[in-house]
Amino acid sequence: MKRVVPLLCLACVAGIAATGYSMLGTGAADAIAVPAAAPAPAVATSTAAAALRAARRQCSLPPLDAVIDDLRARTAAAADDAEGWHLLAEALLERVQQRAHLRGMAVGTPVFAELPAELARDLDDGLAAVAKARALGDDGGDLYRLEAGLMGQHITGLGSALRWNARIETALAAAGERLQDDPQLHTLLGLRKLLAPRLLGHDPQRALEHFEFAARVLADDERPAVFAAMASYLQQKRMQAVAWLEQAVARNPKNTFARVVLQRVRRDEPEPFGRDVTAEEIAAVK
Repeated sequence: MKRVVPLLCLACVAGIAATGYSMLGTGAADAIAVPAAAPAPAVATSTAAAALRAARRQCSLPPLDAVIDDLRARTAAAADDAEGWHLLAEALLERVQQRAHLRGMAVGTPVFAELPAELARDLDDGLAAVAKARALGDDGGDLYRLEAGLMGQHITGLGSALRWNARIETALAAAGERLQDDPQLHTLLGLRKLLAPRLLGHDPQRALEHFEFAARVLADDERPAVFAAMASYLQQKRMQAVAWLEQAVARNPKNTFARVVLQRVRRDEPEPFGRDVTAEEIAAVK
């Protein structure tokens, strides 16, 4: 996992994840309510989408590299392939989130003070892929969710937050208008509330509601459970955090961050989510 979405996470958060500094102010996205009932779990709509999901679950860069190479070849051969561009944007966001997989998550703290060059390239290419897909007629909520996730990953401090926040809000609002019950969107919304600076929207209780919904729907994605664990821990609910982390590890034992943080929380170590994972800790959980 990581200090940002991710997902984008989340953010891969991740991200797939957007850092808390992207949460300055409030907007239409904050009004997107957690659905009362969970929709049926989504299934991969194509072989390429299924391959991307499988690669993400490996929690390793090489499988994602291979998927991205295939999607680059696909879009190069058929520049009018809207789905190919959409999937390329998603795959690039997943790779950005994977690059930060072993970084700690801390409230109000960006994962990078300066973006590594390879990560910045993926973000630029991802936003370009979003633009290509939209120009080809893709106006769906998921594309706006990906756009918000990619933009959120640009946040490295207050200045960049001020530059990107309005665009992130616009993309999230557009995603919510089209796809209010999307669990990946709610993961991103939860991260906004979880990682926001304490005086600028941090709300672990409301964040947990988003993560609980996402975890119910995304049965093959352990990340909402990891974020739910952090939201629980920040509310002084250590055993609830343990339970969420156990669920995450059961869903995907390859998530090294989840396995290491589970051991930290069980031992009641300080800042279990906020510290980067070390080589020694990785060896200990293998």
